Amino acid sequence: MKRQGRKSAAQTPAPKKEQVYGSRVNKPSSAASKSGQIVFNEALTQAIKNKIEPFNKRYPTNKVSLATAKAVVRRGMGAYSKSHRPTITGGRANSRQAWGLARLNAFLLKKGGFKVKKAYIQDDDLL
Repeated sequence: MKRQGRKSAAQTPAPKKEQVYGSRVNKPSSAASKSGQIVFNEALTQAIKNKIEPFNKRYPTNKVSLATAKAVVRRGMGAYSKSHRPTITGGRANSRQAWGLARLNAFLLKKGGFKVKKAYIQDDDLL
């Protein structure tokens, strides 16, 4: 059944020219640092470190390496290419890095034992 009226910002997909399509199935190691497709600048790398360092101090037996965190962020940045919306809550502009860091936040919650959406299974292979 189709919804009546205008679509909300959350339901409005990105313009076709901004959508990047890849394969239906990720190849093994496609999110590894050696893939070379997504390059991290120093600010993004520092933001990732700022998220995993407190996590590793709080959960010393369940640490997350920088390489694993970068793989999660890289996957989030790739998901942005396919399905981002023009705006997020509050009308703020969206960015590829924001998607990657948000995915890392969800990954850290799940790794820490907190409840996350049941649909979030994309990074279970990295747990």
